[in-house]
Amino acid sequence: MTNEEHTLETAAAALNAAQEAVRTARRGLTAAIVNAYRAGEPVPRIADRTGTSVIEIRNLLAATQTSRRG
Repeated sequence: MTNEEHTLETAAAALNAAQEAVRTARRGLTAAIVNAYRAGEPVPRIADRTGTSVIEIRNLLAATQTSRRG
C-alpha cells in the first residue's frame, strides 16, 4: 500500500469517526432538549440556550412526539 492510499484510508476513517461523534452529540442534545421541555422550560429559552431557533426546537419536539406530560 502506498503512502497516498494509506492517507486516503486514514482520512476516510477519521471522517467516519467524526460523523459518529456528531450523531452521538445530536442524540445527547435531543435528549437534553426533551428533558428541559418536559421540566417546563419554555421553547424560546431552550432555543436561546442551544443557539438554535424556536422553529428548530419545535420541529425537534414534534419529531420526537414530545409533550409536557412526559
